[in-house]
Amino acid sequence: MRSTIVSAVAAGVAALAITATPASASTDSTLRVSQDAAGQVTVQQGTTLHAGLTSVGITSAYTAADPETFQLRNGATLAQMDVKIAQAGNWQADAATAAQAMQWFVDNTTFYGGLSAVGQVSYKTVLPGGSYYAAQVNNPSATAQTFQVTGSTHAALPATNQSVSMTEPDRFVVSGPGGKLHRGPLRISNNSGELHFAQFVQVQPGTTDADLTAWFAGGANPSVSGGAVLNFGTQTPGRAAVVDVPLPSGTYAVLDYIPDTTSGTPHAFGGMHAVVTIA
Repeated sequence: MRSTIVSAVAAGVAALAITATPASASTDSTLRVSQDAAGQVTVQQGTTLHAGLTSVGITSAYTAADPETFQLRNGATLAQMDVKIAQAGNWQADAATAAQAMQWFVDNTTFYGGLSAVGQVSYKTVLPGGSYYAAQVNNPSATAQTFQVTGSTHAALPATNQSVSMTEPDRFVVSGPGGKLHRGPLRISNNSGELHFAQFVQVQPGTTDADLTAWFAGGANPSVSGGAVLNFGTQTPGRAAVVDVPLPSGTYAVLDYIPDTTSGTPHAFGGMHAVVTIA
């Protein structure tokens, strides 16, 4: 966040100019987005933000929750997004059109993260100046709320000792102390040419990546009924965020269900999953 605020206070015939601490001394701005049980999205805090490191908190009580933050580029509209998201969601019936729709998203949108299912998520990301939307991603025209980011920035994300990277060819690469993750800040980065998100789902101890492959081929579901989950939303290629991980110790599957730009099939069905341990 970069800005300078100057206040002037007049007392009698004397005027005292008070210059506030420059916002460059701050580390972030704050964006708070909520979604109610009917799907309505509200920007509760941060309708105008300073460019730079931003703390984001998103909550949703909507059964089909997917509130995301994004920008439209190249003259793209919310109405076009309505059509493309419906096509992408119809991947089982028309995979080729779904793939084309996802390529449209790569070419015409920038996603900065969000919440990919009911619950809550907290994270930090770097937002450049511009106009943004927060919306239920499969119903943007009816739910989109706007917010603005002003100024310019050279901010960086805080350092972490653990990361999940989304890479080509549609895989998760996990790094942490001793090969494990832990509660606290986790860098999640999209280092691929596709849109991706990262969903953590608690699975039975001893679950392997081969078990996940078998699950997506129609085999047994290894997830823990009522187990812990963390849902971090969509990121455009080249984007990264530092996500707060509140999950208890256990075994988790990391999954991504966004359709592929080539096959039209959700990435998890094509092998984009990993088993991680949270110590």
